[in-house]
Amino acid sequence: MEQLLVRKYDGSLVPFDRSRLLKSLKRSGATNRIADHITKAIELESYDGISTKAIYKKASQLLYKHERGTGVKYRLKQAMMDLGPSGYPFEKFVAELFLQRGFEVEVGVMMQGWSVAHEVDVVAQNPDKYYVIECKFHNNQATKSDVKTSMYIHSRVQDLHKVLKQGDAKGKKSYVGWIVTNTRFTKDAIKFGNDYGLNMLSWDYPEDGGLRDWIEIEGLHPITSLSALNKKEKRELLNAGIVRCKQLFDNPRVMDELPIQLRNKRAVMNELKALFS
Repeated sequence: MEQLLVRKYDGSLVPFDRSRLLKSLKRSGATNRIADHITKAIELESYDGISTKAIYKKASQLLYKHERGTGVKYRLKQAMMDLGPSGYPFEKFVAELFLQRGFEVEVGVMMQGWSVAHEVDVVAQNPDKYYVIECKFHNNQATKSDVKTSMYIHSRVQDLHKVLKQGDAKGKKSYVGWIVTNTRFTKDAIKFGNDYGLNMLSWDYPEDGGLRDWIEIEGLHPITSLSALNKKEKRELLNAGIVRCKQLFDNPRVMDELPIQLRNKRAVMNELKALFS
């Protein structure tokens, strides 16, 4: 199997990495035995040129058969993509991440800068700072947020911060820029952001605390991770403001107000119980 070539999201062919698949399964909570069993099954079914997306889907299906709660965690990366096609559910999800970490949050806020007014995706605040958060949602995992995004949010923060420099700024909060994306940043975007004091959060950046880590540490899996609901039902929940599995687990009656099949309601509650047990 060492010579098996798989197709990445950007279209390039790379050797199949067995250890990487094993690691991702174990990271989701699968036992060594289950992870090895699924990996062997994937190796048996795979062929040259198979996409990483197809491998991921096969692994997710097998994992769900063994352990429902673990299957929800394993689907996390694709679940983040499924928050689209618009970026608004992602903005809501990012707001929930900061809310769970103790910040006051608002989504879609108009803020007056020194030069122009800015519509900010998410504003999170604590006693001494405003976090001005730009959310960059991409529908394709191969798409990266480039240096223009870093430059753009930096100029925004500077324009907002200049307001504070006029007159007596005592007791006023400073502005700190954040960029959060569901995919990745280019190297130039990261360098510019670091050089100018921006906070950068992507799927796996920074290495010791990327978006995936935030979600796993807080247990804030998006509802798009659930396999018991179809796409239309997930969209109904997102439109109703339900973006996290825990929200649905704590308030399952919200499904009674939406066009969700009865059998799917029962199945999703079993899935949620497995996730949070």
